[in-house]
Amino acid sequence: MRTQLLAAITTATSTLTQFAVSQELPWEQNAQPLFRKNLKRIYVDSEYTEESTLIPTLDNVNVIQDNLFCQVYVCMDAKNPPSQLSNLVTNVLKCKDQMGVVNFTSESDYTVEKTEDVLLYTFEFRLNTLKT
Repeated sequence: MRTQLLAAITTATSTLTQFAVSQELPWEQNAQPLFRKNLKRIYVDSEYTEESTLIPTLDNVNVIQDNLFCQVYVCMDAKNPPSQLSNLVTNVLKCKDQMGVVNFTSESDYTVEKTEDVLLYTFEFRLNTLKT
């Protein structure tokens, strides 16, 4: 999922000159996340999976779904946010439908945190696939 999401975000933001997409995973250096140091650089984290029962059945042959999650991070100066910020948010959220991962539902949303003078946008992507 990370590979497809990274490709979709790279394509979706290619016309936004104020932002760049990193191929690296977000990691910490000196106890500070790399995306807080490199403002306006988009980082896609590794995906993780949770399994849940979609439809319980009487014969215990339940319909199971895998819930895939992936987070995307981008930080920027809170005092001078880039003029292309709203385009970035719109384009990144739309990537949930462009990843090409077989699924029956896909969702995306984001949160914004302000720490000192930095805004952190955290996008979360959720894809649900039927498990066979």
